[in-house]
Amino acid sequence: TSSTGREYLAHMATFEPSFFSFEPPTAEGCTMYVKPSKSSAKKCEYATNGGFFSWDKLPRCKCVGNLVSSGHAFVLEGMDNANYGLTADNTLVSGFIDEGTFNQLNFTHLISGYGWLVRDGLSYVSSSGDLDLSSDFVKEKAPRTSVGHFSNGSMFLFEVDGQEDINYGPDLFEMAELLVGLGVETAVNIDGGGSSVSVYDGEVVSEPTCDDTSTICERRVQSFTCVRRT
Repeated sequence: TSSTGREYLAHMATFEPSFFSFEPPTAEGCTMYVKPSKSSAKKCEYATNGGFFSWDKLPRCKCVGNLVSSGHAFVLEGMDNANYGLTADNTLVSGFIDEGTFNQLNFTHLISGYGWLVRDGLSYVSSSGDLDLSSDFVKEKAPRTSVGHFSNGSMFLFEVDGQEDINYGPDLFEMAELLVGLGVETAVNIDGGGSSVSVYDGEVVSEPTCDDTSTICERRVQSFTCVRRT
């Protein structure tokens, strides 16, 4: 980032909205953990980790916030968080929505994040109502993943590697700075930390740190992003 001089290893994919989906691990929803690299079974050309999740919501749903996939609402608990979604006509929706807005829009895909990082091409971290700016979550140097789009309507996924135990990776302000530098129009912060991973044709191409140490390993998560052209 220009403000800190720190350099990071990152992966970015850009694509048409019609190629994109949020995916739960099974057709029943958030009923098991899955590695994003297994997304190749669903013909995902590129994939990352998806929404936030909890380890203690057993035995069934562990997804946190909202998860709508292929028009099916698996979880609707994230109206107070920054969201990112697509409607049936491929309209891109970014930021905060209420139940009324949700009911008016025919979402085919929707996921909750924590932090509306970029709005109208500028950093929005300081104004994102779901963030406590004094919290470790905002200030921690860690791997990060975000989803959003450019002003021309192209979507993107952006994943930055890091290692939490040595405070390596961007905080949310730096993440927004990186995205603004890339010229994005809007971006929402989705699950990160040890969950952050980039997968291309079923192969991990990033350096994920699932146990928050230098060991390279891929974490099992509760949802993943998917880019498929067919």
